[in-house]
Amino acid sequence: MSEVCPISFKQVDEKAARINAVLSAVSVALFFVTSYKFIIVFLAIDFFIRGFIDPLYSFYTAISKSILRITNNKPKLIDGSPKIFAAKLGFFMSSFIVLTSILNLPVVAIVFGIMLIFFALLEGIFGYCVGCKIYSIIEKLKKNQF
Repeated sequence: MSEVCPISFKQVDEKAARINAVLSAVSVALFFVTSYKFIIVFLAIDFFIRGFIDPLYSFYTAISKSILRITNNKPKLIDGSPKIFAAKLGFFMSSFIVLTSILNLPVVAIVFGIMLIFFALLEGIFGYCVGCKIYSIIEKLKKNQF
């Protein structure tokens, strides 16, 4: 997906997005191990920043870009719209985990947490972005309606 979306000309670094995904999976795993709600709240806030404000202001993006800079990796810019959409999905999933944890529904929180870890690791390890695929389907449906 190296095309630039005609609606949003934003581009993101694919390598940083993949590191963000791994950091997200680690965050959910840490939440499960420790039960510290601030971890998942922090993740939800970071997803919110990436999805609704600007990925440049995300704490995880700052960490990812620092890692890439230290390891002398050059950015690989791709269309940002699908990744931003995926971050919005991550925000809703992590927020749902927060909500179900507060409401003492641990089984539901665990199911959504495992899903989030699975999707994040697909992106981080294999470069397969489920949210991006959903975004592409939605965009195709929009084009076929008009």
